[in-house]
Amino acid sequence: MAYGGQRQVREARSRRAAIVALAATLVAGRSGHAVMDATTECLIGFSGVPDADKNGGTITCTDCDPACDDDGAGTANGSCTFTLQLCANRAEGACTGTALKRVKVRGKCQGTSSLGFSPSGEASSCGPMSGVLAKLKKRGTKPGRCKIVVMTRSSSKPRRTDKDVLTLVCNPRPAGEACPPPTTSSTLPSSTTTTTTTPVTCVTATTTSPSACAPIVVGQPIPNTYTLQGTTGGKVCTTNAAANRFGTCSSDADCGNTSGACLQLPWVTADGQVMPFPTGTQTTFTVAAADSFPTCEHSICIACGNPNAACAGVPGCEVSGNPNGCIPRGTMGCCDQPGFIVPTFFVNILGGLCSRVDQIDCGVGVINTSNPQTGHNQVTKQGDTSDPGVDCCYDNDSNAADCIGGVNLQDDPKTGHCSTTVATMCAPGGAGQCPLGETCVPQACTPTGQGNDYAGKIVRTLGSVSADADGIQYRLTTPELSTTWTDGQSPQGECLPGSTYDDGELLVSQLILKAEPTTAGASGSFVDLSGDGCKRAGSGFIAPTNSATDGPITVSGAPTGPASPQPYDGSAGSVAAAVSEVFSGPNSPIRDIGFVAITPNMPVAIAPARCCSCTVTPGCPE
Repeated sequence: MAYGGQRQVREARSRRAAIVALAATLVAGRSGHAVMDATTECLIGFSGVPDADKNGGTITCTDCDPACDDDGAGTANGSCTFTLQLCANRAEGACTGTALKRVKVRGKCQGTSSLGFSPSGEASSCGPMSGVLAKLKKRGTKPGRCKIVVMTRSSSKPRRTDKDVLTLVCNPRPAGEACPPPTTSSTLPSSTTTTTTTPVTCVTATTTSPSACAPIVVGQPIPNTYTLQGTTGGKVCTTNAAANRFGTCSSDADCGNTSGACLQLPWVTADGQVMPFPTGTQTTFTVAAADSFPTCEHSICIACGNPNAACAGVPGCEVSGNPNGCIPRGTMGCCDQPGFIVPTFFVNILGGLCSRVDQIDCGVGVINTSNPQTGHNQVTKQGDTSDPGVDCCYDNDSNAADCIGGVNLQDDPKTGHCSTTVATMCAPGGAGQCPLGETCVPQACTPTGQGNDYAGKIVRTLGSVSADADGIQYRLTTPELSTTWTDGQSPQGECLPGSTYDDGELLVSQLILKAEPTTAGASGSFVDLSGDGCKRAGSGFIAPTNSATDGPITVSGAPTGPASPQPYDGSAGSVAAAVSEVFSGPNSPIRDIGFVAITPNMPVAIAPARCCSCTVTPGCPE
C-alpha cells in the first residue's frame, strides 16, 4: 500500500475514534454520568452527594449558596465547599462486596487527600466526611472546576476494579446579588456506619448565642458540628534555630544562619529533626451545648467511632506475636471514624521515611468565643522520665501486681534496684522495699536505664496572669498514635499518599501522643519533678548536646505570635501550637523527646452534623 493510502487509513481511523469519543461525551453529557458496570460500581463511591452522582458525575454550586456551599461563611468568598466522603462495598443490585486493596484518591480539588481511607475487608465501610473546595478563577469572576478521581480493585482474582470521577463546579455569585440566608439544624444524623435513618438529637437547639458570646461561625448557632481544615502559613524559624526561635523569617539568615531553620508553616520538630507537616490535616468537632456568658467556653468533642477497630494504616502491627516490635497501643486498634485526620507524610531523614498519625480515642477540648476574650488557654507541660509516683499507675512489665486498686506501687523496673540483691526492684526513698542494711540504687539516667520504658510524668497547667488575646481561641486534646517507618512500596525519597506500615517493613519509631494544640500559646520543658536527679534520658527538644534542649520551649500567642486566634468575624484563620514531651520507650532509637508543632488553619466552618460524646479516662503519663 502506498504511503498516502496508509495516511488516509490512519486519518479515517482517527476521525472514527474522534466521533466515537464525541458520541460518548455527548451521552455522558446528557446524563452527567459515564457508562457504568453494574457488577463493580458498589466497590467504591461517593456519599454526601445526590444519589445520581454517587458513582461519579458533575455537581454544580454557586458561591455562598447554603444548600450546597458548606463553608458556613455566609458571604461570597471565592470558593464552594462540598462536604462528602467515600464509601466502599455498598452492596446493591448485581454488585456484591469484596476484600479491596487500598483506595487511591487524586485530584486538584483542595482537601482531596483527606478523603482517603482503607476499606474494612468485605464489609461496607466509609471514610471521613471531608470538606473539599472548588475555587473560583479570575479573582472570583469565573467559574472554577476541579475533579476527584477515586479508584480501587479487589485483592483477589478475578480482579474487579471500580473507578469514579466526580467533577465539582463552583459558579460566582452574580454581581450585586446577596447571598441567601443560611439554613441551620439542631438535629444530627446517626453514625455513618449504621443503616438506620432515624435522626438522633445530639445538640441543644438554640437560635441565638448566649448574651455576649460571639458565634463560632457568623450567623450560625453555637451548638453545631464544625471542621478545622489545615492550610499553609508564613515562614517561621524552627525550634533548633540559633536565633529568633519561632519568629518570622524570610531566609535562614533571620534564624541565626541555622541551615533549614526558616521554614514555611506548617511544620513539626522533634529532638532537632525538622519535618514539614501536611496541609491536609482536618479536625471535625461537635459542640453539644453553648456555654453561658461571661465565660463562653464551649466544650467540644472529637468523635472516634470504635477505638479498637483494626488500624488500617499500620497493618504490620496486627501480626500475631507482634514480631515487628510495635508498642502495645499499636496492637490494640485505632478509631474507625476519626474526627482528627492527618494525611501520611514524608520525613526527609535516614534516606526518606513515611510517617502517619492515627487517632486512637475520642478527643475533647474547648472553644472560647468571649468578646472581649476572658479565657486562659495557654498550655504548659513539664515532663520527667522518672517513675511518676502515687498519682499515676503503670502496668507495663511482667509484674502483674504493679497496680492494686489504682495505686502505683512504684515497683516499675526503671525505678531502681537494691544495692546487694540487684534483682529486687525498688523505688528510691521508698521505705521497707529492700532488705535491712541495703539501699535502693536508682537506675542510670540513660536510654537503657530510666528511659527504657514508656513511664514518666507530665504535669499540665493552663493559663497565665493575663487573659488571652481577643478572638476565637481553642485548645484540643486528641490521643494519637504516631508511626514512622521505611516504606517498601514508595520510591526512594518519597512517601506515596496513603502508604501503610506493612509486615516486614522497618519500624523506626512509634509514639503515643496527647498533643494539645492551642491558639493561645504553648510551652514545654523537662524538669526533675521527683527529685531523683533524672529528668530526661534522651534527646529532649533539640539535641542532647544543646544547652536549650530541656527547655522551656515556648511558642507565644498573640500579639507576639506565632500562635493566634481566629478573628470573631471569620475573616481569617487561626494558628495553633502544641509543645509537649514524649517517653518513647525501648522500641524507638530516640528516647524522651520533646516536640513542637505549629499548624495554621482555615476559618472554622460548619460541617455535616455528627453526634459525639466522650468520657475521658485518666491515663499516663498525663
